Amino acid sequence: MATNADLVQHPAVSAAVGTAAIAVGAAESAYRVAERLPVVGPLLRRSVAGLSERGDRWVTQSADQFAALVGAVAARLVNVVLDEMDLNALVRERVDIDALAENLNIEAVIDRVDLIALADKVIEGVDLPAIIRESTNSMTAEVMTDVRTQGERADDVVSGIVDRVLGRDRANR
Repeated sequence: MATNADLVQHPAVSAAVGTAAIAVGAAESAYRVAERLPVVGPLLRRSVAGLSERGDRWVTQSADQFAALVGAVAARLVNVVLDEMDLNALVRERVDIDALAENLNIEAVIDRVDLIALADKVIEGVDLPAIIRESTNSMTAEVMTDVRTQGERADDVVSGIVDRVLGRDRANR
C-alpha cells in the first residue's frame, strides 16, 4: 500500500501538478482579459462566484486529506534535512546548554528516580562477601600481630623476672 510520501514522489503526481500549474496560469491570464470585456465580464464574475463557492466546499471537504499530504511532505522534508546535517554540532553551536540547565527543576528529576531500584542495582554490583572476607583477613592479621607483640613483651617481662631471681646481669644480654 502506498503512503502519502510515496504518492508525492510518484511521477504521475509531478506531471499532474505541473499540468495544473500551467492550466492555472493560462486560466488566470484568460480570466483577466475576459473580465475586462463589457458583455462577458459581468457573466464571468457571476460564474466565477459560483465556481468559488464550489471550490470553497471542495477545499473544506478535502482539508483533512490535504493536511495529511502536507504533513507527510513536511515530515519527509524534515527527515531529508536532518539526514544531511550534523544535529549534534548544530546544538553545540546554537543552543546555550547552561541556560537550559538553569531552568531544570532538579527536585522534580530526583523525584522521578526510583531510589530503591537504584540502591538495589548498586548493591547487586557490590561483592559484599569478598569485602567482608578482605576486611576480616586484615583484621585477623592485625590481631595476630598484636598478640605476637604482646607475647614478646610478656616474654621479655618473664625473662627479666627470671634474670633478677637468678641474679643475672641484663646489660650483657
